[in-house]
Amino acid sequence: HSLGTAINKIREVLNDSAGEPRFIETLPRRGYRFIAPVTPVEVDPTPVGRPASPPHSSQPVNASQRKRFFFLVFGRSIVAVLLVSTLLAWYFPGWRRWSFSKTNTPPTVRSIAVLPLLNLSSDPAQQFFADGITDELITNLAQIGSLRVISHTSAMAYLGTHKSAPEIARELAVDALVEGSVARSGNRVRITAQLIYAASDRHLWAHTFDLELSDVLTVQGEVAREIAASVSQTLTPQEQARLSQPHPMSPEIALLYFKGSYLLSKLETDQAIDVFTQATRLDPGSADAWAGLADALHTSGVFDHYEAFGEAKKAANKALEIDPSQARALMVLGAVSFVYDWNPVESEAYFRRSIGARPSYAMAHALFATTLAHHGQFEEAIHEIHVATTLDPVSVLTNSQAWHVYFSARRYDEALRIIQATNALDPTFRPAYSRMVNSWEQKGEYQKAIEASLRGDLAAGETPDKANRTAAEFRDALASGGARGYWQHKLDLYPPNDRYGHKVAKCYMHLGKPEDALLALEKGYQLRDPFLIFWLPTLEEFDPLRSNPRFQKMLRGFGIR
Repeated sequence: HSLGTAINKIREVLNDSAGEPRFIETLPRRGYRFIAPVTPVEVDPTPVGRPASPPHSSQPVNASQRKRFFFLVFGRSIVAVLLVSTLLAWYFPGWRRWSFSKTNTPPTVRSIAVLPLLNLSSDPAQQFFADGITDELITNLAQIGSLRVISHTSAMAYLGTHKSAPEIARELAVDALVEGSVARSGNRVRITAQLIYAASDRHLWAHTFDLELSDVLTVQGEVAREIAASVSQTLTPQEQARLSQPHPMSPEIALLYFKGSYLLSKLETDQAIDVFTQATRLDPGSADAWAGLADALHTSGVFDHYEAFGEAKKAANKALEIDPSQARALMVLGAVSFVYDWNPVESEAYFRRSIGARPSYAMAHALFATTLAHHGQFEEAIHEIHVATTLDPVSVLTNSQAWHVYFSARRYDEALRIIQATNALDPTFRPAYSRMVNSWEQKGEYQKAIEASLRGDLAAGETPDKANRTAAEFRDALASGGARGYWQHKLDLYPPNDRYGHKVAKCYMHLGKPEDALLALEKGYQLRDPFLIFWLPTLEEFDPLRSNPRFQKMLRGFGIR
């Protein structure tokens, strides 16, 4: 297995392909063969800078000289052996542990991260395929309830890293790492994977899979089962059944599925929707393709295309008709049931089914936490978001959901710290800026809210002149009218036909106009403002309205008591 890993790294350096080799050919069940042309070169046997050897002397060497020579060579050999042994034990703790251990019991592994599989294909554009295989392996391992599996987003942060296995494991707080490579040539795929116990850099399991592209999804379940067995993790009958379930997929559909998931991970939602739509048209019976489309539509809905929520619901239900345990589709229905259908009870049921099908599904935990927090179940929400951020520690999406949880629970300092760290992680992630604005406003730090809004406008592509002019107007309003001037200016920026919903109502409450706030909320309720259910139950500004029968009627309409 170590030889296989070394050969893969040599191929990577030489830009060689396992499918169409130019340097190293694989001989199935035998090994490897060097196949590049070899040309003999005439070389002077006398090393440069060294005189030719003198003629052999026939003068006998006396016994004393032979004895000194013997002890000199013997002594140096002993020193060399001791030195090499010491270096091996010092630099390779896994070798040391294996050499001196009396047993070969596998170490306890309760958490795993799958590092990005190397793309050994000759075409760099196939990176999406390697990423897709990585994501699929994570998805299958995440179905094992006894394992904590780091999410794809956080794992991909280590693409191209030069950090050692123990360093990565410490940063992600895991016991073991899966690493390997993917090489694709036409419809043939070779996947090499190995499991490393991070504390000792010890290899626990390794395997190479040569397969057809159509069998890629099925093999991922086999890999997950083998990894579980190598670390003595017992699978439940349900987990065994899910991981043993065949997932045949035509090569064309497989490539579209991996490409769509890759685009969605980059938040290129429109392109992802197009690719997943192609996949569902070519194979209407693919639950994975329908679930991918549902996720892409749901993500588009979050980013202001509200009408996409309805289409996401249809696609998710299509996926569940084919596979009732499809975790991704169940997660989408959990989110859509809350924000689009205003049905928290149904939403909670879908999220619990999604997490039951894939216990280490970080985004399902994060979205579930957000919905729980926005209808007042703060204790469970904080538990769920802790699970999500443990599974996906460096994801801006997961951490931005954590802001919602702590802000809704009115733990404003923690919410601000989380969203500032998210912004530092990725300054191009635009939603972080609006959350920072909300945090600073809640703390009464309006100058800092203006600065955060300015940075957000620039990150969104606004011209510096326009962004600075907008910020200057807010500063003038604050200077002339204080907090009231700030909120009045914010209210004035909303178009007359858009003065409804929680944002406008929030402005009215700061201006001391509760009746206008109630009217704005009721108008938003009638027009089904998609995010009214998030903020009506929890925003501190609405506390004076909570005893009002009109306000209580809206809460009941949301299914919240």
